[in-house]
Amino acid sequence: MPKSRWLADEYIKERLEMVLSMRGRVKLEDFKILFMIPVDDSRILDLAKECGFKVSKANRGIVIELRKKA
Repeated sequence: MPKSRWLADEYIKERLEMVLSMRGRVKLEDFKILFMIPVDDSRILDLAKECGFKVSKANRGIVIELRKKA
């Protein structure tokens, strides 16, 4: 993980974009393990919202999923 907060945020955003190519839903815990991201959960969720993901509590964990377009 980059030491700079801005670089760390960009790293996380890039990894969130990778999730889009894999599937539309991923549990936060799985995301952190898959990409070895040692960052506070709330920061990841804030960045996910910024990237257009919907953050919801489901299936016994926080799930990051694509926002449905109207």
